[in-house]
Amino acid sequence: MAFNLRTVIIGLPLLALGCASAFAQSSSTRGITDYPTRPLRLITGFLPGGVSDTIARVIGEQLGEHLGQRVVIDGRPGAGGVLSMSIAAEATPDGYTLYLGQPVITISRLFKNKPSFDPIAAFAPVSLIGIGPTMMTVHPSLPVNSVKELIAYAKSQPGGLRFGSSGAGTTNHFAGELFRVMSGAPITHIPYRGAAVNVLAVVQGEIHIAFLPLLAAIPQVKSGKLKGLAVSSAKRSQAVPDLPAVAETLPGYEVSAWYGIVVPAKTPKAAIARLDTELAKILQNPVVVRRLESQGVDVEHLNPAQFAAYIRKDAARWDKLVKDAGIKFE
Repeated sequence: MAFNLRTVIIGLPLLALGCASAFAQSSSTRGITDYPTRPLRLITGFLPGGVSDTIARVIGEQLGEHLGQRVVIDGRPGAGGVLSMSIAAEATPDGYTLYLGQPVITISRLFKNKPSFDPIAAFAPVSLIGIGPTMMTVHPSLPVNSVKELIAYAKSQPGGLRFGSSGAGTTNHFAGELFRVMSGAPITHIPYRGAAVNVLAVVQGEIHIAFLPLLAAIPQVKSGKLKGLAVSSAKRSQAVPDLPAVAETLPGYEVSAWYGIVVPAKTPKAAIARLDTELAKILQNPVVVRRLESQGVDVEHLNPAQFAAYIRKDAARWDKLVKDAGIKFE
């Protein structure tokens, strides 16, 4: 066979380039095909012992077993969850940093001192874990035993009634504002510094109404210190199945804290798919379901596309409520 010297000289660089390209492609994908090859970090924004911390530890332990790598819980409380969200958003998008996403992603955009980045665009949704409704509670002195009776009673009172929250922009604040807008009940918001103070305020009768996390509300209702009227989720909660949803009186009403795993934007899709596959299995585990339900969380899995749609809907809901209710953040 005759060789053309020109062909050989030109062909060698092309061959080398092809080999280099194949090597680079192999190197860039090797970390994902073998994913994960080292421990993962799950960032959460609230103190140990709370619902968020418990969810993170339950899911983290199970996810570590499924992936064959340890999942380290990294608690970064502060600024109502904005601190941890900022840390997670700035992490390297390699599939090794996860964030326990909550409504701070959709609500913090509305604050006067909002994050310097778009929280929704900063993350790629992986999997919804569950929904944590609040309970509409009232002081026992109120002569009401249902949502319908509460609306009528509020309208009959000069000056209306007072409802408390653990702070402006929290889900229990929005729960009260949405109730006011949808029912027309004259209720005034009283913000407190934290959930514990809010609970004490309604127990002592300083306020009439409070939307409390189920874990905080159930003991107070059982002891007779408060009356539970309804839950704020779209349907009844497994934790208190005998209690109706507000939506049974006000169709379309829904305010719940949601919990899900998100990762920094641009995380490889293969890593996201692997995480979601394992999380879907974990959320079918009866032990995990019972553990989360004991924290007042109704387990619900949504895949990345479904979870992304859920987040967009949640954001649109708060945008509309802030406008309709005329809520101003300081």
